[in-house]
Amino acid sequence: MVKAPFLLAAGAAAIVAASAGSAAGPPPPPKAAGGQAVAVLARGVPTPTAFAFGAGQVFVAAAGDEQHPKITGGVYTLRGGQAAKFPGSPRAVFGLAFGKGTLYVSTGSAILAWSGWNGRSFKQKRVVTRGPGNFSGFNGLALGPDGRLYSGVSLGNRKTDDFQHGATSYANGFLAIDTRTGRLELIATGLRQPWQAVFVPGLRGAVVDDLSQENLGRKRPPDRIVVAVPGSDFGFPDCPAQPKSCGQYPKPFAVFPAHASPTGLGLVGKRLYVGLFGGTGKGPEVVAMSSKGGAYRPFLTGFVAPVVGVGGHAGRLYVGDLTGSIYRVTP
Repeated sequence: MVKAPFLLAAGAAAIVAASAGSAAGPPPPPKAAGGQAVAVLARGVPTPTAFAFGAGQVFVAAAGDEQHPKITGGVYTLRGGQAAKFPGSPRAVFGLAFGKGTLYVSTGSAILAWSGWNGRSFKQKRVVTRGPGNFSGFNGLALGPDGRLYSGVSLGNRKTDDFQHGATSYANGFLAIDTRTGRLELIATGLRQPWQAVFVPGLRGAVVDDLSQENLGRKRPPDRIVVAVPGSDFGFPDCPAQPKSCGQYPKPFAVFPAHASPTGLGLVGKRLYVGLFGGTGKGPEVVAMSSKGGAYRPFLTGFVAPVVGVGGHAGRLYVGDLTGSIYRVTP
């Protein structure tokens, strides 16, 4: 299984949260800054990483639990207050995207295309592409306005926290993938861990969250969100670990404190919502900011476990945390 940067710790956190919840009932939902009602749509999704919307469905990606291999992930739909897993799902799913009747699924090692939805399942399944030899893996997915898929490349060696020495020519990169041929194109470089992406109308390039090193102390380096356009280089490993080096690289779309760990991204109207696995000092949270960039403010707080997946659709925000709960709120 391809490993995202937080999944080992995430598995442990999920177990603690689940144990606490089972002793005192289900965990409470987070609270919205504006007092909006936060609905619990389902529980029991192991490490919900991403959302996709289409065919009248809410699809949820789940990565499973690395510490407990019997707890596998997959692709889920939400029905009647429950999460239903697709039979034959991959063991771990890191990203989803839906377009023109097709659900695209990132398993890390491959990207799949499922089509022919009949109201309960997909009739056709095919492999769009597989990573080349010694490839560290695909992360989340976004469908671009040009019809191509976009995905970041997973961190290569998490044990040493290095930057994928010898992984592939795509190491630390952000890729475009032709949905018909599977051809890969390197769009941007210099990203340690481009995890998820979203396209904002009117903004050139993809908005991508990028998780910085975890082994340089409590206060550095900052995490960031960038706008990846063809040919861009964001400076890793020098930037942002060495701030003086960052002047020669594109300015980030947003900057967060060290270990805030931006994970999910969701667009609702003209607001971008960012799930922060670690948060900015008071625990896991979802923050809101203009889709054009600028300052961010807390939107959802009070999570009992880290936030992972975030998605926006039809004026609503969907969030998944490590209790396995899926929440919905109208900002």
